[in-house]
Amino acid sequence: MKDYLLFRKMITPPFIHIIFWVGVAAVVIGALGTMFGQSFLGGLVMLVLGVVFWRISCELMLVLFSIHDRLSEIAKKPGTGI
Repeated sequence: MKDYLLFRKMITPPFIHIIFWVGVAAVVIGALGTMFGQSFLGGLVMLVLGVVFWRISCELMLVLFSIHDRLSEIAKKPGTGI
């Protein structure tokens, strides 16, 4: 618990997975609405590109946390001078 309170361990990465799936659901619903309401091709493009771009943005957030974890591991090793 102390690591969480002192921000040594992050709690956000598991939430990013949940946010990813909520975002995918939102993209799919929006794309289906576009497919049947306005333009089928536009909705199809929105479905494919929307999910891909949402995946990339969530992965970038996870990469930032992964960098933090790796740097923390390096700093804990003896002889690093930190």
